[in-house]
Amino acid sequence: MNPHIAIILPPREQHSAQYKGAVALCMADFTRHSAFQAQTVIIGSTEADFGELHYIQLHHWKHWYLRDSYAYARACARWIREHGHGITHVEVQNRPLIFRYLARLLPKHIRLYLHFHNDSQTMQGARRIADRKWLAERATGIYCVSEYIRQQFLTGLIAEQNKVHTVHNGIDTSVHVPQTKTRSIVYVGRIIQEKGALPLAEAFALIAPHYPGWHFVVCGADRFEVVSDYERATHAYLSRLGEQCHYTGYIDHAAVMQQFCQAAIAVIPSAWQEPFGRTVLEAMTGGAAVVTSGSGGIAEVIGDAGQLVRPLTAQRLADALELLLKNDELLHNKQHQARARAVTMFDIRLMAAQLDDLRRL
Repeated sequence: MNPHIAIILPPREQHSAQYKGAVALCMADFTRHSAFQAQTVIIGSTEADFGELHYIQLHHWKHWYLRDSYAYARACARWIREHGHGITHVEVQNRPLIFRYLARLLPKHIRLYLHFHNDSQTMQGARRIADRKWLAERATGIYCVSEYIRQQFLTGLIAEQNKVHTVHNGIDTSVHVPQTKTRSIVYVGRIIQEKGALPLAEAFALIAPHYPGWHFVVCGADRFEVVSDYERATHAYLSRLGEQCHYTGYIDHAAVMQQFCQAAIAVIPSAWQEPFGRTVLEAMTGGAAVVTSGSGGIAEVIGDAGQLVRPLTAQRLADALELLLKNDELLHNKQHQARARAVTMFDIRLMAAQLDDLRRL
């Protein structure tokens, strides 16, 4: 079968030079390297720049008398009926409720897929076993960004397992390549509890006096105007580092990748169950030695190519970092292992081909 595909982004998902939403970034990567790029349209509601890819922005889809998820699904279905002639596959990204509405609104001959980028058990329309059973029965296929997310979806389900597939996110390892490494340790993420920013700042404060030739780069910012107590506490520890610490605030994706390609070490100390861990993959692609918690899907991404810190504490993070700082051979080995794992297991060409194979079923 030669599919013609409509990818439905979550409403308000962005993809611009300044900010790229995680879902939009992943689906742009998949589409750009798909054998079906010419037969694929991406549908969203924001003004977005997907370059050479075919993108449709829906306008005026909101109505005060309709729930947003239903209004958006209705607008997507209308565009597909009126303009999407020949579309055979519709892939809904990360929105079970929108999938449920489209299952009623779209013609029955269209194959309907749901792509989970987060834990289904935390999402409206998929929290209950009965909800997930209905989704699996109605869907032609369910895609999950990690085996961890797949198992979360399948909790309590038995008969539906053959419809639910793990499709890891990928990255273009030919574009992002390691550069001459600087004596720097980089963190990329928001300054929030889920990302483990505070114990990391404490760990930096513990080791910085012993390694004056090293610098600590923190690329993170809270998106809210009100600064939280957690962020204040984190900044208090970072301030102890003085000129050894460079706090960038928010930077765009290209600048993030530049940091990873130059840094000797990257730390991703997530304290929550990461669905996949794209930041870990980006650090691996840049050839940084990775220190991480291994939570959720991260363990699948990093494998044995990084330093896992369990349980996540400031002292354990400091110990893991010192192990690399004291041993140049170990540091270089972990840098090489991280890059090699990214290239051989997560290059976007491999992941896109896997997704294309599932689309052909």
